[in-house]
Amino acid sequence: MLNAAVVSPQPMTRIAMQRESLEHPEHGVRIDTVAGSVPEFLAQDATEAAVVLLSLNTQDGRTLVQNITDLTAHEHTVVVLAPPDELVRVRSAFSCGAAGAVGKCEPIKSVFRTMRLAKQLGHFVSDKLQDALTELPSRAPAKLSAREREVLALYVDGLQEQEVAVRLQIAESTVEEHLKRIRRKYALVERPARTKLELYKRAIEDGFIPPVLPFA
Repeated sequence: MLNAAVVSPQPMTRIAMQRESLEHPEHGVRIDTVAGSVPEFLAQDATEAAVVLLSLNTQDGRTLVQNITDLTAHEHTVVVLAPPDELVRVRSAFSCGAAGAVGKCEPIKSVFRTMRLAKQLGHFVSDKLQDALTELPSRAPAKLSAREREVLALYVDGLQEQEVAVRLQIAESTVEEHLKRIRRKYALVERPARTKLELYKRAIEDGFIPPVLPFA
């Protein structure tokens, strides 16, 4: 029996998944822990959870990168639950450590199957979601450093270069150089980010900042 947890801001998602696992042990998944956010889940000290089903956006202002990084740092296997209009961010989830992905509208049986296989194989995407992902345009990730991600997140959140410098306690010229390198890296993977708006879009796509509207 696979020990698992669900992290989602939607109470009905948490209730339905946990109830199904308890009433139908034939799925091979037991959900003992549910939470509305990653910090809430980690605060429960749920060391038994082998796989965490994670909604792409937990609506608490945390980024996808933060959520997955925190979970994998505690040796949890992460499977993301993706709504149909958020497929682009599934690729970002894999780039920062997720082991699996399944569509939010798929049957619970498919969700549990994906969780089991992601744990067993180390990487698994549900068949339906895989078909949808193959139809998306190719999008290679820009390999930004931790500092570059930090500068990008602050800059596209509305701060000017001087304000970013003050916040990070670095020189304004250093911020300018980071932004130049960020733009070059996106250009290298054919994802132009010439304007601040384009940088904002790339930051959302790659999970460095949460989307404006909650989708999961």
